[in-house]
Amino acid sequence: MSAIDTYQLHQQTNMLLRNLIIVQLGLAGVGQREIRSILGGSMADINNIVKLIRKSQKKRHDPL
Repeated sequence: MSAIDTYQLHQQTNMLLRNLIIVQLGLAGVGQREIRSILGGSMADINNIVKLIRKSQKKRHDPL
C-alpha cells in the first residue's frame, strides 16, 4: 500500500468516525450547534446528518 493510499484510507476512516459521532450525538438529543462546537467543521454537513436522523425517528413514531 502506497503512502497516498494510506493517507486516503485515513481520511475516509476519519470522515466515517466523525459522521458516526454526529449520529450518536444527534440520537442523544445534542443540538446541532453543540455538535459543531465539539467537532468543528461545516454546519451544513451536521445539519444534513441530523435531519436524516430526525426524519427517520419521526416516521417510526407516526401511527400508520
